Amino acid sequence: MRITLTWLRLELRQRWRSLTVLALLVALATATVLAAGAGARRGQTAFGRLWARTLPATVTVLPNQPGFDWAKIRALPEVIALSRFPVGFGFALDCCPGVSAANPPADKELTRSIERPVVLEGRLFNPSRADEVLITPQFAAYYDKSPGDMLTLHLASPQQINAGYDGSTGPPRGPGIRARIVGVIRSVWESLDVEGPGQKGGVLASPALFTSYRANFIGTTGQVYINALVRLKGGAAEMPAFRADMARVTGRSDIDVWNNLVFFGDPVRRVTEYEAASLLAFGLAALLAAIFLVGQSMARYTSDTVADLQVLQAVGMTQRQAVASASAAPFLAAAVGATIGVGAAIVASRWMPIGAAAFAEPHPGIDVDWVVLGAGWITARWRRGHRGVGAHRSPAAPEPSPVRRRDDRIAGGPARTGGGRRPFRA
Repeated sequence: MRITLTWLRLELRQRWRSLTVLALLVALATATVLAAGAGARRGQTAFGRLWARTLPATVTVLPNQPGFDWAKIRALPEVIALSRFPVGFGFALDCCPGVSAANPPADKELTRSIERPVVLEGRLFNPSRADEVLITPQFAAYYDKSPGDMLTLHLASPQQINAGYDGSTGPPRGPGIRARIVGVIRSVWESLDVEGPGQKGGVLASPALFTSYRANFIGTTGQVYINALVRLKGGAAEMPAFRADMARVTGRSDIDVWNNLVFFGDPVRRVTEYEAASLLAFGLAALLAAIFLVGQSMARYTSDTVADLQVLQAVGMTQRQAVASASAAPFLAAAVGATIGVGAAIVASRWMPIGAAAFAEPHPGIDVDWVVLGAGWITARWRRGHRGVGAHRSPAAPEPSPVRRRDDRIAGGPARTGGGRRPFRA
């Protein structure tokens, strides 16, 4: 151990520039490969993690029938939660044209017992306050809005709603409601279909807005539909039983029922799986390039060390000591480089996942995936150190010169025969 540490000190003092370059190469390779691997894994699982966190609606039920009795549906044994929403014009925002501003929920279940979003900033709205709204991350980024900012919600008049107003035939002529942004949210229903490339995000109003201005959302003729989100106790597996019971209690077998996991999830998962595969392929390509790049640098370093070790073996250093001494400096450089690379990969996770997966990520920002990073750190350190050991595994001692063999014969030779030195003869 002492001779290994002594040799390491000499290496660090005399060849610190080469070791620094090796460490930086290992760090660059490790950071690139691990950032790509962790980003691919994070992107591929983004929708699944969002679905698992947000009490998602199992189905969207669309009877599209004025005056539909939702109490019968709520009483079915398969139903664990139900939230109604009117179908039609919601409100307009003078600050933000083109934003998705759908009708507010018609009850307090949404964001509580069903489609409870991940709150990225701020808090959920108070369902009893008509002057509180939630926004999606893309809306916040596009319009530079955050919790505490104010919006003016322009509602349609009851007469416009009765005439089938959809926002395309002039401005809404109802009241303007000043509302405060209280939170930035993400969930399957509230944000996934209003965020993406080319979109501007959305705004979700409190159910108290619907309660306070009911006629401004569904008019006075009773002809506006109210549909619902339904969460089933057994998930999608209970859809056949739910359909049968719903047909029995309503007398209708033609009600449209969306499987939300398929309707919302399948398009997102197809894109994110492709993105993850592409990112993983990039990581593997970077890994192959790093193997050759770092391998050549390590080979050049070790070839310079072999000659020195052969000289020391000639004067008594054992092969075990030579291997340990030769591998100590490269192993230390690999360990330092791998550690720096892991740190850089953690910093790079702030910009992961990429593409469509970014709009489904429930926890944007820094993410530490120890499964990928830990395995990558161990592998990077071991491979680089192992490569250094392999290059020094058999630094055979140099063949004694003819002059040395002649001197050995004259002096009785260094070899021991029969347990003692050969006697000197005059």
